[in-house]
Amino acid sequence: MTWDVVIYCPDTHILYDATLPDQRGVGGGLMARLRLAQALARGGHRVTVIANVSRPHVHAGVTYLPLDQADRRRTTDVLILVSSGGALSLEPALELSIQASLRKVWVHGFAPIRGLDRLPFDFIIPCSNFILDVIRREWGLAERPAFVIYNGFPKLPGLSRIRSLFHRRDPFRLIYTSHPSKGLETALAVLDRLRARDPRYHLYVFGGDALYGGRDTPLPRHPGVTYMGTRGQPQVLRALQRSAVAILLQDRPEPFGMVLTEAMYYGAIPVASPVGAYPEIIRHGWNGFLISGDHRSEEVRSEAAECIHRLTQQPDWADTIRRNARQIPWDWDTQARVWVDHWTWVLRGEGHCLEARACTVCGGRLLQTADGPHCVSCGRYFPYETLT
Repeated sequence: MTWDVVIYCPDTHILYDATLPDQRGVGGGLMARLRLAQALARGGHRVTVIANVSRPHVHAGVTYLPLDQADRRRTTDVLILVSSGGALSLEPALELSIQASLRKVWVHGFAPIRGLDRLPFDFIIPCSNFILDVIRREWGLAERPAFVIYNGFPKLPGLSRIRSLFHRRDPFRLIYTSHPSKGLETALAVLDRLRARDPRYHLYVFGGDALYGGRDTPLPRHPGVTYMGTRGQPQVLRALQRSAVAILLQDRPEPFGMVLTEAMYYGAIPVASPVGAYPEIIRHGWNGFLISGDHRSEEVRSEAAECIHRLTQQPDWADTIRRNARQIPWDWDTQARVWVDHWTWVLRGEGHCLEARACTVCGGRLLQTADGPHCVSCGRYFPYETLT
């Protein structure tokens, strides 16, 4: 069945068109809505994005309309409302005249979104179980229906060949692919400890203020560091495919972390802090590593350096971790099918619920979707049920 879908985002801190993620890097929320729209269009659905785009245009099968043309579309099957940056407000959506059979609010962060208490909607779609728990505990929305759907990662042509995951990869090449404020200082400290053992260790740094609509500031020179700044997503993915380890040590509780799943799929083994949604995705010692404690401490930095050095010294073990990590199912086409699975269940009552098992949190029924089981009562997702 073909569905008509409108994605509405009133954020105005970045003016863009649909090609922006491939030209230079952008924040996770903006990246997610563009990639989801494109994946839904590839699945044969009619998709319109109404957002702070520079002009009306069509790209990869998706129609993009500026915010001042929001009333052009008056009816749709599914309306997805999202605010992920700037003022973090859906108050402009209160004036929308769009009629929809199903209205969803897509949540990418832990800061409350203004206007949500007055906005009519049917479901909240958190990007992780972690964010679901935040919404339940802190937003005063414990009784509103929810359904967790992870963000995806791109499978770009020419970048996902398995032979290149295990050959021609520099075992001393490390990568950092986030805004510098998240943990670059720690990544540099880990690098220094590794270079004291072997000067071949080198860190490539991607990301800067341009991710959030500003301008990148060049970093001070640091031995063994190549600073790339904010780059288009294809360039980042190629860099991940050439890197041995992705350093993701931080204290910010990551709502989801597309940088993590991108690293896993493209073969850069994650060494990360167990914050936010990361423990949902990383199974320590199987598809990555979680280093507990303050990432600024000597203990954590030394433990991370030791972990990375062991991987360098044991390439067969490192390749096993890579193979395990690459089993994650959350590419954008799969995640688009999860969205469709959910609204097909809600609007048409069609879908398969597991008969012999129930949600271990609330006892609710488990709907089997493209990426595994989701509870239709509390909304929780069980991410590894289909992998082991």
